[in-house]
Amino acid sequence: MSLQRTADFQTSNLLLPWAFLLALSVITVSILDVISTNAGLQAGAVEVNPLFAALQTSMGEWWVVPKIGLQLITAAIVLLQPSRTVFACVGAVVTLNAIVVYNNFGLAGVL
Repeated sequence: MSLQRTADFQTSNLLLPWAFLLALSVITVSILDVISTNAGLQAGAVEVNPLFAALQTSMGEWWVVPKIGLQLITAAIVLLQPSRTVFACVGAVVTLNAIVVYNNFGLAGVL
C-alpha cells in the first residue's frame, strides 16, 4: 500500500464514527421531513418542491419511497466515502432540511 493510500485509509478510519453519526442524522431528519410534510399537507399547506409535488400527485402516499430512497443513498455515500468535503456538503443539507422540518411543523400548527 502506498504512503498516500495509507494516509487516506487512516483519515477515513478516524472519520468513521462521525460518518455514522451524520448518516443517522440524514435518516432521522428525512423521516421527520416526511412526518412534518404530511402534517403540513393535512393542515392545508402545499408542497413547494415541484419534483415532490409531482411525486405526491402521481404516487399518492407512496411518494415517501423515492424521498427516503434518496436519503438512504446520501447516508450510504457518507458511510462509504467519509471525508471532510462529504461531511460539509451533507451536513449543510441536513441543516437546511432540519429548518424545513421546523417550518413544516410550524405550518401544521404543531409548534
